[in-house]
Amino acid sequence: MRATDAAYAVLKTQGQPMDVQDLLDETLTRLGLDREPKVAARIYTDINLDSRFQHRGGSSWGLKEWQPRTTGRTTSSRDRSGYEDDDGDDLEEDDG
Repeated sequence: MRATDAAYAVLKTQGQPMDVQDLLDETLTRLGLDREPKVAARIYTDINLDSRFQHRGGSSWGLKEWQPRTTGRTTSSRDRSGYEDDDGDDLEEDDG
């Protein structure tokens, strides 16, 4: 099992965001690995790069799928200030 899949399973089982240290401990336990700094750092890096995970502020991580999806959107994804909306889409502003 890949480390990110184990971390995903840990969060899925927990059902709520977790402190990254607790997430790493649980992930390492599932993988049957000892907590070595290089291994923990590699797993943390992999979590950062995996689009299934979402940093929730501080040291808390959760799953991106837990975020509510917005529907029925009728406006451009950019507001008049030119900033992108939360979903990261960078669409051109409507002229009319």
